[in-house]
Amino acid sequence: MSKSRKKGKKSKKLGLILLAEILVFAGLVGGYVVYYINHSLDLIQTDETTVKEEINVSDAVTETMVEEYQTIVLYGVDTRDNVDMTKEGVTRSDAVIIASINNKTKEVKLVSVYRDAFLEMARPTPSTQKYTHAYFLGGPTCAMETLNKNLDLNITDYVTVDFKALTNAIDALGGVTINVKSNELNNLNHNLEEQNEVTGIYSEGVWDSGEQLLNGAQATAYARIRKVGNGDFERTQRQRAVVSAMIEKAKKSDLATINELISEIFPQIATNLSKKQLISLAASVFDYELGDNIGFPLANRTPTLGSKGSVVVPADLLSNVEYLHEFLYPEDTNYVPSEEVKRISAAITNETGVYDEFTEDKKTEEPTQTNSTESTTSETGY
Repeated sequence: MSKSRKKGKKSKKLGLILLAEILVFAGLVGGYVVYYINHSLDLIQTDETTVKEEINVSDAVTETMVEEYQTIVLYGVDTRDNVDMTKEGVTRSDAVIIASINNKTKEVKLVSVYRDAFLEMARPTPSTQKYTHAYFLGGPTCAMETLNKNLDLNITDYVTVDFKALTNAIDALGGVTINVKSNELNNLNHNLEEQNEVTGIYSEGVWDSGEQLLNGAQATAYARIRKVGNGDFERTQRQRAVVSAMIEKAKKSDLATINELISEIFPQIATNLSKKQLISLAASVFDYELGDNIGFPLANRTPTLGSKGSVVVPADLLSNVEYLHEFLYPEDTNYVPSEEVKRISAAITNETGVYDEFTEDKKTEEPTQTNSTESTTSETGY
């Protein structure tokens, strides 16, 4: 056998060995990635009691809403201990954001539901109350079903975090840039002082107004400001500003930062999203583009109703829901309000005397990009 033929066989053998080594290495790396992802997801407080198939959704849900959009609700709760956030009777939802994801364009629109929004609870014996009570009355299931019932939605997926998790997440991202107004400084620092005692996470105060980098504790305190500006209306704008800033920062972060983010906050999250859904959402995070955001209800009145306290009454529910669908699902031309929404709308009007006032000059806020340097609401306390 000639030397050239021997060399050819030897080279081919070496090539096959190298290929095998590459495949083994790729398999090991792939296996580690799969293990890491699954291990990380195991840290999340998985809700196995909220069965998606048993969650009631609206009869008015259209094919477009189901196939072209994914709608998830995000709950921020003010828990003070390591409690099970998937159970009823544990905590109220202090912040509520509906996220609508366009599956084609990856545009994400955010809607804050005011904690004092006056809605009919999805309970065996229905009653009108502040929406914040829904989570306490029946956990995430009741909270989602109340939204579906009153707003003609098909939400079956949720994510719940407490404010300590928000602080840790922002710190893992290296802080977020927020435009702080001068009239917000006192309340921000008051919230920060309270948080220092409850969470044990110490932070210096914020002493200057203007656009600046806030750490986790500072940004959380900013998101919790309530008695500055137009009450809860402006507070939800701050919450959406912080969430949006976090998303933008995460999109620009490196793998090490994302790993730290996962390690910090996953143990402090409760959700009924499956691992497959979570992996899919994570894989698309760099493709997401934040669209406009609003608060709900846009047209409203804020009367005090005896023992129910000061509430945010839709003016009226039907017209607000119609606009909500135009905002969240602009490509959906087949939506028709359900008889249930019409019934609840009439019942709320009958109870409160608040009727349809949905005109351009009656809306609390226009759809906006978050954290604008200009305020669209008043700066008086309430």
